[in-house]
Amino acid sequence: MRPLDYLLDRLSLIIGFAVALLFLLLVVHLAVARLHAVDAGYILLLGGVSGATCLLVDYLRQRRFRRAVARLLGADREADPATGFPLLQLPPAKSREQRALAELLTGSQRSALEALQRHRRGAEEHRAFVDLWVHNMKTPLSVLELTVQQQAGQDQDAQAEWRSVAEEVDELGRGFELMLAASRLERFELDLKLVTVDLVEVARASVNELRRAWIRGGVFPSVEAPVALVEVETDPKWLQVVLRQLLTNAMKYSATGQKVRVGIQPREGGGATVTVSDDGIGIPPEDVPRVFDRFFTGANGRRTKASTGMGLFLAAEVCRRLGHGLSVESSVGQGSTFTVELRPEGIHRLL
Repeated sequence: MRPLDYLLDRLSLIIGFAVALLFLLLVVHLAVARLHAVDAGYILLLGGVSGATCLLVDYLRQRRFRRAVARLLGADREADPATGFPLLQLPPAKSREQRALAELLTGSQRSALEALQRHRRGAEEHRAFVDLWVHNMKTPLSVLELTVQQQAGQDQDAQAEWRSVAEEVDELGRGFELMLAASRLERFELDLKLVTVDLVEVARASVNELRRAWIRGGVFPSVEAPVALVEVETDPKWLQVVLRQLLTNAMKYSATGQKVRVGIQPREGGGATVTVSDDGIGIPPEDVPRVFDRFFTGANGRRTKASTGMGLFLAAEVCRRLGHGLSVESSVGQGSTFTVELRPEGIHRLL
């Protein structure tokens, strides 16, 4: 705190002291003895020096505490490694006012830490429950998939019914995977494994995972790359989460007979770009800036009633944490192109 700020805080006391001193001179002059100007000036000088000395001593006594408070207000505070909560470390208080302030801050910090711990315990319990629930649901889902596969020899009417069941089973499976990925995203660093992979192979694997959906929708996917091998540094599991979501969206908003193209292009200096393009209905211009927002469905999602607003948000969040870029270009009636930019410098920031 500057000396001027200190004086302004005590301006009322200074004015009060000056008024009291003048009143005292007036009383002496009228009731005791007539004061000459020299005497009055001498008394005012003594009073001013005495008052200034008291203020200086008080300022020096409180300066360390006030500077510490100002430093905490104006700088990034060091976080506690155990809780991640900013620590407030004040020097010993020099007055009752400072002690009261320090006790108030300490109590507020303790209450905030307790609330933070309760929130984290609740989040951990919720995440554990979600993980357990998804894993438990995978067993009956696998049974359903096996049952559907065993009905291949049925008559045509029965096969049509089982194909409908197979579609719903696939939707359930993708929903479970999306939910599990969203849950694991909160502890992303614990499930991260950066390796050098063949981007073409990862893209083809992502396309093949959706082969039954491609057949049912009558949409034709293709993977295009100028070379047979494009090596990048990333986490293949999380990258496939992103590509599956982009491919699922492209398929969802494409008509029967249309194509979805996955393009892979190496970058000079390392890295590569992956584009997922479709010829579908496209995204309205007013929705493009918000497609990666959590729970945003947009005009297309409201029309098809098949959007949760979580898929593209999850893809964007995974790319952000991997150090990759994700962008979109779209025209209504002409389709959309999502671009994943894998940058080596983005990966290095994670290490």
